[in-house]
Amino acid sequence: MKISYNWLQSHFNEKLPEPEKLAELLTMHSQEVDSVEPKNGDFEFEVKILPNRAYDYINYLGAIRDISAILKLDAKISLPEPKEREIIFVKESDFEKILGAHISEKEISEILKRLGMEVGKKADVFSVGIASERPDLKSKEDIIEEVARIYGYDKIEEKIPEGLLVPPRRNDALFFSSIARKIMVGLGFSEVYNYSFAPNGDWELQNPPSKDKKFLRTNLADGLSANVKENSKYFKDIKIFELGKIFPVNGEYLALGAISNKADFYEIKGAVDALLEGLGIDDFYYEDHDNKVAEVHVDGKAVGHIDANSFEFDFDELAKLADEAAEYEPISKYPAIVRDIAIFVPLNEKVESVLAVIENTAGKLLVDTDLFDIYENDERKSLAFHLIFQSPEKTLTDEEINSIMEKIFAAIEANDDWEVRR
Repeated sequence: MKISYNWLQSHFNEKLPEPEKLAELLTMHSQEVDSVEPKNGDFEFEVKILPNRAYDYINYLGAIRDISAILKLDAKISLPEPKEREIIFVKESDFEKILGAHISEKEISEILKRLGMEVGKKADVFSVGIASERPDLKSKEDIIEEVARIYGYDKIEEKIPEGLLVPPRRNDALFFSSIARKIMVGLGFSEVYNYSFAPNGDWELQNPPSKDKKFLRTNLADGLSANVKENSKYFKDIKIFELGKIFPVNGEYLALGAISNKADFYEIKGAVDALLEGLGIDDFYYEDHDNKVAEVHVDGKAVGHIDANSFEFDFDELAKLADEAAEYEPISKYPAIVRDIAIFVPLNEKVESVLAVIENTAGKLLVDTDLFDIYENDERKSLAFHLIFQSPEKTLTDEEINSIMEKIFAAIEANDDWEVRR
């Protein structure tokens, strides 16, 4: 857009700055002046008009108002009063709060009036009437910006923003999923990503991507098994896991599943032990080990299951139970002593019940237990445990451990139909 310097001057009684200086002022405060060229005893400004100011500048009067506000000069222009003005309310304190600089009430009012706005004030609130030629002014922030550009951004001192930063509430599922990934990778598993679609399920898609992906998946196991089948052509040992949404009939939740083509039940159980302990979950146990399948319970609630070579968890539930603040315990410098015990119990007896008797009887010197074998016949089953004893203060003697083992034997056999295999 081209604007004549002499034409601009004709609207002011006072002498305007020289063309180059005026061009610099306009650029600093309002519109970008690309060039100033002499022409027939005049100077011609090439002004780049911003899209939101096009309506205001269409008759050049926007430029006159800007110059009037910047230089604090009265302009010789008269515009018909609009019948209606949109009113925007701005608190006086908002100017300093948003700009970080104090501008006096008088200067704010003067700037706005020279820009063609109608300004009133009641208490600490400005009421600013917006003319129809300024459709770009819609909010209090727009008004504050107008004052700032005329006042001069270069006059506003740079300050580090001050205020109370309230951190967002942590997404536990997201936080602990990161920890779970690190644990699984540390156990030798590789992460995979599968589609959330399946050939069958509880929720059918209206526009499925293909015939074999007409439903939302209800588990991770099917996809992981397919991964193993496909990749067994190329790899001997496969250990993979996935964190992803599943969609059973009762809703959706984040699940964690894993599978290994070479692992047995006890290796998978060991991986689950490491995972849960790494998430700070201590109060867990396994229920119903028939046929190498077990439910995993935490605080009396089923949160997942394991079988011969895989496991799957409701990770949303695990995240609620997880604890990042794991208590540090130094590793004892004294050697551990391992004793094995095999116990006959009824077929319907739960493993956690047997463990509770052992742990309550053994005391603090029993630092870990490990179920390493289950054998069943028609009448009862045999549970075999590694019992690991260790003291943080001294080397334990065989006599001390023998005494504890005798107490465990007595406590076990005090239960009807329980028998220690000696």
